Amino acid sequence: MQPLDEPLRRRMQALGIPSWQALHRQSGVSRRAIAHLRRGEWGSLRLKHLQQLALALNWDVPSLLNLIQLGNQAPHQPDPSTDSSTSPDTTFSLLQPLLTSYPTICQMAQRKPDWPAQNVTALFRSLDALLRHWGYEAIGSPLESVPFQPQLHQPDQPDIQPGDPVYVRFVGYRQGERILCPAKVSRSLPGGLS
Repeated sequence: MQPLDEPLRRRMQALGIPSWQALHRQSGVSRRAIAHLRRGEWGSLRLKHLQQLALALNWDVPSLLNLIQLGNQAPHQPDPSTDSSTSPDTTFSLLQPLLTSYPTICQMAQRKPDWPAQNVTALFRSLDALLRHWGYEAIGSPLESVPFQPQLHQPDQPDIQPGDPVYVRFVGYRQGERILCPAKVSRSLPGGLS
């Protein structure tokens, strides 16, 4: 049994894909490529094959890569969030949907300034996958009311005291106990929001 067999089989069963052979036929990807996927060797796969497999499994590529990353994180292996040598190819694979769409989004925003933001938010899932891959987690949620904590928050006014109620204007990020950047907070919400 390969490292990713169990989660892949669960996904296949949920989609009515009965076997590896059926996954091969449905995805159009070679049996060899599927064997690489089952072993968690995504680096041996072309991006095209990852896309085809993700489509057959009704996932996006970052979700498939996240499954592979979690499957490869055995107890005896180092935690990838502490590995500073994340390859540029890994980072590009995780960001590819955003990077390829970004220029079009910029053009659409210039040509249609009233274009709804909901059309853009789905593109940021790839950033979420990259942050998970690096082991980063957000400090706070936008516009959330929280008590001020100097270790986690950067106030917009110097007189804010620990425990004072504040709103998160911009989230911060942490990796475990290490604060990468504090959340930016304010006593009030931005204008027009209540």
